[in-house]
Amino acid sequence: MKKISIFLLLLLVSFSFACTKRSRIEALINAYSGRVTVNKIPVMGSGIPVIFGDRVETGDKSFCTILVGDKNIFRLGANSSLVFNISQEKNILLLEKGWFSGVTRKAFTRQARYLIQSPTITASIRGTSYCAKVEDTANTYFCVCNGSIDLADSLTGNGETVSASHHTARRFTRDRKGKITVDRNPGMHYHDDAGVESLAGVINEKIDWTAPDGK
Repeated sequence: MKKISIFLLLLLVSFSFACTKRSRIEALINAYSGRVTVNKIPVMGSGIPVIFGDRVETGDKSFCTILVGDKNIFRLGANSSLVFNISQEKNILLLEKGWFSGVTRKAFTRQARYLIQSPTITASIRGTSYCAKVEDTANTYFCVCNGSIDLADSLTGNGETVSASHHTARRFTRDRKGKITVDRNPGMHYHDDAGVESLAGVINEKIDWTAPDGK
């Protein structure tokens, strides 16, 4: 009976390991500058894996880029914090503070989309290009650089689908009573065409500014 119990335990552990390995998303820090940490451990070279639950943080005048598969890239700017709650089953990037941008071309979750969540916004993304900035705990700026993204406030879930061939932004602001309002014309801040194009170039993609991505 004892031998059977040990066998079943080993079988369960092996199955659990196989499932965990199968559900992981291939994500790697491929470039960085300055102070970058994963779960408070300093990054010392490229090719560092990022797995479900990891917190990636950057210091002053620092950044890192994260490749997901071969056709998706994220860039985390200075003084930023991102929790990578991404696997094939889960699909949330939690932007706690700072600046974040991405170009995505190939689905990497079972939902065929992923979410970016900040203190005031939830963005639902398929393939597109974007820039986000958590300005403080009450304000998040989000630009749909090229494509279509569902943007909703984090309190009620009310929102809209924003489409753009060349940058359309929103700012979600929480007031003192907790209500979230939306500025639909905040202007273009924190990024430019060259930055988006450079990010796309890393994955051998180009931005067509004449039409929203996917159209």
